[in-house]
Amino acid sequence: MFWEAFKSGRFISAYLLVFLMLAVAVASHQRDILFPEIAGMAMGVMVFPVPHWVKNPVHLWLSPTIGAFIGTSMNFLSMPPLPKIWLGLIIIVILMHVFRVNFGPTIPAALLPIFLGLHNYTFAISTAIFTFVIMAAAFKFRDPNKLSGSDVRKVIDTVIITLILALWIGLAFSTKLNVLIIPPVFALIFELFHTEKFHWKMISPRLSVLTVTAILSVGVYHLMPGSIIGVGVINVLITFILCKLFKTPVPVAFGVSLMPLIVPDWGTWAFPVGVFVTTGFLMCFSAAYRQFTKRHAVLAART
Repeated sequence: MFWEAFKSGRFISAYLLVFLMLAVAVASHQRDILFPEIAGMAMGVMVFPVPHWVKNPVHLWLSPTIGAFIGTSMNFLSMPPLPKIWLGLIIIVILMHVFRVNFGPTIPAALLPIFLGLHNYTFAISTAIFTFVIMAAAFKFRDPNKLSGSDVRKVIDTVIITLILALWIGLAFSTKLNVLIIPPVFALIFELFHTEKFHWKMISPRLSVLTVTAILSVGVYHLMPGSIIGVGVINVLITFILCKLFKTPVPVAFGVSLMPLIVPDWGTWAFPVGVFVTTGFLMCFSAAYRQFTKRHAVLAART
């Protein structure tokens, strides 16, 4: 599937979009333009389509765009960073539930500008532009015969995972460990937590892809210091190869590969450890919760 996507030009199209984002950021001297999840979204739409992502292409544009504007606007509130992030998370999750949006990258789009303390709308505007292109690609590439079914989520599941993410972010702030704040991983966990068929065997390949991606991305970042375009294009290509080697397409891994370009802490060797710990713990919690709910359902059916 990967080589077919490469030969068909889908990978090249997604790759060029990421390159364009990097090039614009360099040419304009505006790092605020960089949104790592653009790479994940592009790959998750063009290269190995995620069915529930491409089901409603308009959500690919509106959801992260609205999230980015809300997140940036939160910075004008006179509140400490952590309460702002918690409030932003709650607001965006409520909106996602009300409008039945099942698109995890909406969360990092809202949280990243708060975490970075952005007070201008460059990030939000660039997010709107690049996600619009991704939406157009989704309309072009989606296969109506492979679209997923219902987007309805259980309220209790949403409340629990939102609480867990909030507690994890609080832990990162209290310990001053920014490497535990991995927005693309939060997006992945939010979606997996609502997946009925998520089980233990699904953890290992995804954890491997994300951890190895983080290790190699930091390595490239140190080999090419100061080269935003060089680091970005190499890391995206490496992530593509890793997804092929592990036979596990993980779109958010492409977002992880670009994170060293955003925050200094994400460019240190502690970052892969943070990715491993965050992904491992949250995935294990998700799998355990899913097993618990299945057993509870079976017991309820017997009584």
